[in-house]
Amino acid sequence: MKLSWLKASALAAALIAAASVLALAQFPALFVWAAFIGWASYDHSGATGQAALRSSVALSFGAIMAWLVAIIVATRGSPASATLLTAIVAGIASFVAASRLRSLRIVPATFYGFASTFAYLSLAPGAFTIEALISPSLRNAVFSVPLSLLVGTFLGIAHTSLVRILACQGGEGRRSLSEAHASKGGEA
Repeated sequence: MKLSWLKASALAAALIAAASVLALAQFPALFVWAAFIGWASYDHSGATGQAALRSSVALSFGAIMAWLVAIIVATRGSPASATLLTAIVAGIASFVAASRLRSLRIVPATFYGFASTFAYLSLAPGAFTIEALISPSLRNAVFSVPLSLLVGTFLGIAHTSLVRILACQGGEGRRSLSEAHASKGGEA
């Protein structure tokens, strides 16, 4: 039985998402939500080998830029000026990423990395401290968030491979789920 592209993609996503939640629950320093963001970034970037590389680089760059912003803000010590300082440094980092570096031109992926890092820093108790930000451990956002995002890239690659198998369409496996939904109501 040959599944349509959309049904194969949905089934593959369900299987990989369920397995991911179970597997990542065993590693509390990795975040399933960030992995899903990395997966989505890979998919919307084109779901190819080139997309995996470019999306991963941009995700990691965004996470590193957020970490640097966090260090600057954390060392300033003044909560009153933290928001303004974060806004200024984030704006400068975004401009550099979007305008200067060709390998980082997947701007949404850079923002996903940046936002994911600040989500972690904002929500995890003690993460937005200078001690945590310079710790050589997975408690440090510069290690745990990019690693989680990159796990997501591999989930996306696994998803694409499983879709090819389920749909029995070797050559069409490069279509992303978003493309499948957009074409002919998803029944491509």
